[in-house]
Amino acid sequence: MDQKDAEALVPCASGTTAIFKTGQWSPKKPFYMEKASPCREACPAGTDIPRLLSFAAKGDFDSALELILQENPFPGVCGRVCYHPCQSACNRGQFDEEVQIRSLERAAAKYGSGAPHMISTSGYRPQKIAIIGSGPAGLSCAYFLARFGHKVNVFEKRKEVGGVLRFGIPRYRLPKDVLRRETDRILSLGINLKCAVTVDRKVLETINSEHDALFLSAGAWSPRRSGAQNENSRDVLYGLDFLADRNKGSKYQKKKRILVVGGGDVAVDVARTALRVCAPGVKVTMVAPEAPEEFPAIAESIEEAREEGIEMIGGYRPVEFKKTGRLQHIRMIRTKVRKDPQTGIYKMLSARGQDLVVDADLAIVSIGQIPETDFLGDGLFERESNRIYVNEFGMTPAERIYAGGDMIRQRPAVVDAIASGKRAALAIHVDALGGTHEATIHPLRIGAGSSLSIQAYIENGQVDIKRVIQFAELNTLVYRRTAPHSGKKAVPLSRIRGFDEVRKGLEKADAIEEAKRCFNCGRCVQCDLCFLLCPDISIMKIDDNRYEVNADYCKGCSVCAATCPRHVIEMRDGR
Repeated sequence: MDQKDAEALVPCASGTTAIFKTGQWSPKKPFYMEKASPCREACPAGTDIPRLLSFAAKGDFDSALELILQENPFPGVCGRVCYHPCQSACNRGQFDEEVQIRSLERAAAKYGSGAPHMISTSGYRPQKIAIIGSGPAGLSCAYFLARFGHKVNVFEKRKEVGGVLRFGIPRYRLPKDVLRRETDRILSLGINLKCAVTVDRKVLETINSEHDALFLSAGAWSPRRSGAQNENSRDVLYGLDFLADRNKGSKYQKKKRILVVGGGDVAVDVARTALRVCAPGVKVTMVAPEAPEEFPAIAESIEEAREEGIEMIGGYRPVEFKKTGRLQHIRMIRTKVRKDPQTGIYKMLSARGQDLVVDADLAIVSIGQIPETDFLGDGLFERESNRIYVNEFGMTPAERIYAGGDMIRQRPAVVDAIASGKRAALAIHVDALGGTHEATIHPLRIGAGSSLSIQAYIENGQVDIKRVIQFAELNTLVYRRTAPHSGKKAVPLSRIRGFDEVRKGLEKADAIEEAKRCFNCGRCVQCDLCFLLCPDISIMKIDDNRYEVNADYCKGCSVCAATCPRHVIEMRDGR
């Protein structure tokens, strides 16, 4: 039977079905656009966490570190002391358990090698900027300004750089060699550091007159007082003063009963430090107006303090430090805490219940700090709180003067101080460009939050950072449930004998496996599912990093969009 006879029996086309433009059947077509993740939106520093973890999952810690350094000059610091709001927002937490993002940032700082990149912009004259204070806010502002090409002078009151990072966080949480490595990297950008400079009004006026802009970040070092009777007793100290005192080991080594007033991070650090420097077998008790489960300190610090034997009492505040020559005990009354809905300020109110008396030969009040504002002019700060007024861009009421860190109203945390320094640096750079803050900085905000992205400034629209991918938008069928990898901790009995770091971090292999748990929400990782499962073969793989849709044949079935594990693909009207 020849071909003609076969065709008579079995009709078949001799051409191609490509002549049928099935893509005309529907106006809906898939569009590729990378988006933001909830963890990135929640990170005050604005770190691109999915991209960071995709590098770490391949063992490429050099690229992971360089990516962090785009947004945060302190990865080793934040990898230890950050309260990690990113982890609370992690989509994986709704699937099994959240990714250990903070530990992975620490791993990138430990195993990676990288340097910050200069940010190329043109059309402006480099400015001369003065920064008062070398804590996390001041150094972050200096870091970003130097990367933009500005000349930066940092003025520090103490003889060493670092502010609260050096003098307020104990070594068991933040080893000094880690801090030194990160401050050296910042200063290597050509920043001029001047230590042992006391800034009063006259000095500030001189500095301001010699610079194009000024950033105030002197921190908050004056203690907030409890208002209790006999608070001026020599056996009543204050939190940061105690932590910053390098002779505390010899001064207080005979103290056997310590009461720490407060439930925040400083209070916990004070209590754990007292346990290490005071008499062997010392009894340390923390008392705060909040319930113990509501203490504002980082949860794991509370847990570690309890492991070390520190007692915690909630619902009380001191009203009298009883003494006869030396401190004997502290009398406290029942208290409840209420947040003012108008101002957001927490107020302590009396509550029903019996007084509490705690024996102590040393009391350390750690209920917050207040900035010193004597060197500032009138109209820059609130009299009630001593916090400096700033707008959403960190600008004070005075022209060319910005402020950040603990000198303004914001959470007293390292990563929030970093964010305020970055924000001010961007605003100062926009001033140099002659632009407007609203037009330049608003597009850099991630999602609905206040975090800003330098990467978005550089990439200019390559990622839709306003669109944040939620858990319900993910295709989790491609994932399996796995337990997170946690680093080891020193046992309580050994760690209270000294200041060696308590948390040991992740081994490199464990860090790689933990990074693989990331969903990479909103980020294309070239999994090829859209390419392999398209029923019309209308998705084309252009190279290792890019896909294109042949609109002539895509019928708009949305299989690719439904299949995409990370919601990078969305169906839109293609007309």
